[in-house]
Amino acid sequence: MLRFLSLLLLLLLGGCATTGSFTKPKKPEHLYLEPITNRTSQEGLDVIFTQVADEVFYSDPRFKVDSLPVPDRTLVVKVSVNSVSATPVGYDRNDVAREYMLTVKATVKVFKYGYKKPLYTFQVERYGFYNTYGTASDIEEKRRECLRRVAREIFREVGERLYYNEGLKGVQRR
Repeated sequence: MLRFLSLLLLLLLGGCATTGSFTKPKKPEHLYLEPITNRTSQEGLDVIFTQVADEVFYSDPRFKVDSLPVPDRTLVVKVSVNSVSATPVGYDRNDVAREYMLTVKATVKVFKYGYKKPLYTFQVERYGFYNTYGTASDIEEKRRECLRRVAREIFREVGERLYYNEGLKGVQRR
């Protein structure tokens, strides 16, 4: 009886092992950032987002941003800002909107250099807040700074997805 139980235990434990090999996905090192596409009616949005993308990716030691793509080594990142909307969320005692939530939606496409079909396509949506106290130029500067903060969050998420191969999870694979 003891031999039977030992043999049964050996068979059960032996069947749990895997014989296949697992290779860890290669981390992308070389990136090429295409200029940001502004699909909204707001002027200058592409300039703000391009500046922030450069700041985020050039300061990230995990990536080498190429000025020219290198064949078979570079991933091309193409970001399109699809929409920007401001929703009032805070009012003063006279029912005048004084705080806004700024929501930005962007589409990210990742290509292998030299290919037309994207490896990954995913959507990123982030929001930030700003208030409307002060002069018109103060309010516009607060709005621009809010856009920069939101853009920074978007590009940090893009970097995380690229580095940790999160692009494979929950995105459209084309």
